[in-house]
Amino acid sequence: NDYWERAEFPLPLIAGYRDLHVAGGTLTGHGCPGLSPVAEGLVAAELARGDGSIATFNAVHSGLAMTAVGLLGSEEQKARWLPTLAAVDTLGAFALTEPDHGSDVVRLATRARSAPGGGWTLHGSKRWIGNGTVADLVVVWARDDDGDVGAFVVEHPDGADHPVPGYHARRIVGKAANRAVWQAQIELADVHVPADARLVGARTFEDTNTVLAKSRQTVAWEALGHAVAAYEGAVTYALRREQFGRPLARFQLVQDKLAHMLADITAMQTLCVRMSQLQGEG
Repeated sequence: NDYWERAEFPLPLIAGYRDLHVAGGTLTGHGCPGLSPVAEGLVAAELARGDGSIATFNAVHSGLAMTAVGLLGSEEQKARWLPTLAAVDTLGAFALTEPDHGSDVVRLATRARSAPGGGWTLHGSKRWIGNGTVADLVVVWARDDDGDVGAFVVEHPDGADHPVPGYHARRIVGKAANRAVWQAQIELADVHVPADARLVGARTFEDTNTVLAKSRQTVAWEALGHAVAAYEGAVTYALRREQFGRPLARFQLVQDKLAHMLADITAMQTLCVRMSQLQGEG
């Protein structure tokens, strides 16, 4: 709660997250845990039940950045980037959303141009990028020379010794929610990346959607975690708070509301479990 009040990224808590060995979710190999879809969902729900900011950190690092590499990267690229991400020795970010049109990839404006000496040059703006100011690896989505959508990995953009020229990330302040996870406004001014920084499986919008579709299932589990936390908080308060000589939980109207909350949560649980079971069945 103190991190939330200060709007401070909870860096000291990352060690505890690392020790859980859950980063990477259902991805296998290269140090990833290879969880079942149901187990991955339960992790997301429990993190969200504790704190929405930590859940969002997990969703960005594990659910978006690592998933993009795991689903769209070559074997060489996965071997290069996934082990340190799975060990949480490096942090990942996923730079898709842009200032003028959100995640509408059809209108993606950031460009990746072929560089004369080889590689790519990235130019454009990104906004609301989780972990954007602390990440060691940023998956940037951009259109190439042919107008096709691609994913380009920028490594150690804000490295203390050798920051990437042209990469500028500014933390967005004044948020009312998820205050303990930092989102960034990112400006890319002719940022050069090598040719093998492009994920080989990222060629079209459908490839982008493959990552987004998987991450949206995790978001449903997060909503379940938030709902459970809200219910637990409401029950705790109703049992402790007394009015007219008895706890609020003794009043039928309050009991009715709590019962409806619990019914909704039970429905959410069964929906999420069945969704993940179907995912596991392909």
